[in-house]
Amino acid sequence: MNIQKSKTIDSLPRSCSDLRINFLCVVLFFAAMFFLHGFFPRLGTTVLAVVCLFITVIPLWFYDFIYLRVHKRMLTGLLELPGKLDQKRLVTKLIGLYGTFLIILILYYFNPVYRQSVHAIEFYGAFFNFLNFSASFIIVASFIYFWQMDRMQKDPHDGYWHMGCLLTGRLKEVNAVVLKEHARVWFIKGFFIPFMFAVLVSYVDEMLLLDSKNGSISFFSFFNYTLTVFYATDVIYGVLGYILTLRLTDTHIQSTEPTILGWLACLACYHPFSSIFGIGLFPYEDDFQWQHWFAFDHFFYYWYGIMIVILTLILALSTVAIGYRMSNLTYRGIITSGPYRFTKHPAYLSKVASWWLISLPFYSIEGPWMAFVHTLNLIVISFIYYIRARTEENHLSNYPEYVQYANWINEHGIFSFITKRFPVLQYSEEKCKQWKSVVWFKKLG
Repeated sequence: MNIQKSKTIDSLPRSCSDLRINFLCVVLFFAAMFFLHGFFPRLGTTVLAVVCLFITVIPLWFYDFIYLRVHKRMLTGLLELPGKLDQKRLVTKLIGLYGTFLIILILYYFNPVYRQSVHAIEFYGAFFNFLNFSASFIIVASFIYFWQMDRMQKDPHDGYWHMGCLLTGRLKEVNAVVLKEHARVWFIKGFFIPFMFAVLVSYVDEMLLLDSKNGSISFFSFFNYTLTVFYATDVIYGVLGYILTLRLTDTHIQSTEPTILGWLACLACYHPFSSIFGIGLFPYEDDFQWQHWFAFDHFFYYWYGIMIVILTLILALSTVAIGYRMSNLTYRGIITSGPYRFTKHPAYLSKVASWWLISLPFYSIEGPWMAFVHTLNLIVISFIYYIRARTEENHLSNYPEYVQYANWINEHGIFSFITKRFPVLQYSEEKCKQWKSVVWFKKLG
């Protein structure tokens, strides 16, 4: 027991994603973006973003297949050699896949969020234009992928097969647990893909617009441009992460968040849920931000802005460390490199800290009372992110590699000197298991 505990604390699990290649590929995205825009200035922003995403993911796939050989990993659940094709099973799975697509398209069509205003139509228009353009390619590519994967899976009766059984009336063969997990996976993908894609297109458009402006470069313009690049970096892998959930590349979703609290805490941070029960209900700033309050102290102005840039860089590097395994409410493998080498939640910490520095809620041109309200609101928002972090820990504690990683952070993390003084802040496998956030698909055994 003591030997096992020592091993759990003293060794850091290997990250399932390579920070170096992820960083090089995101640099490739920006290089391709400016190069293509320079040679083809009339190329639409949506097409430009899609081409750059494609250019970004190709070297990632080559690296994963040739160097890391991710398709050989045990967690992929793939056979060494393809088996015999079962045509009936393949048809059932394809019915499940295309039936899922159809349900999502119907929800897109009738969901007022995507067309409730001119801004919403313009914002999400980029995604739906891309969807219309790529629909035939998605259908053909998915058929070829499923045709090959069905022969390679050790357990081919996955969520798509159960969905196909449901749609073809074979109800006795449907496993409700697997089907619910399938529904959760596709809710996550269906909800986040349009949002992330639309945000990326808007960031690309903003970067090209800022780059085309002439005149002297001020520190604040540099500040804004840098933050846009870092936020775009975060979204690049967000888009790739939600789209490329492939078993063949070991980027499939192993499980989704099993608790209602975890789902509420996450969705509370994204539109439209943020304005219904989330962070949008807690305005924490007025028209004055840090650049206004410190405009007359040039020395402090520059250093303060640099601190915000550094925090946003940490946020971007956190996503780069995850790579195209990035997605909310899911587990897709352990990440221990980059900022995750120092703390379990670098993205949340850096994001919330930057909001505090940017907004300065305790200062307000509307008076002390509004300053108090803004401060209280940002405390509530910070607490929501704390709940997100805690529910994620509860979920990931189902995996031994995460428990090993979290215990290592307890001893070696950058904040270990604080958590050792306040044990309530330390990770505890026992406390996480008390939430009973059992991964659903494991109940099959």
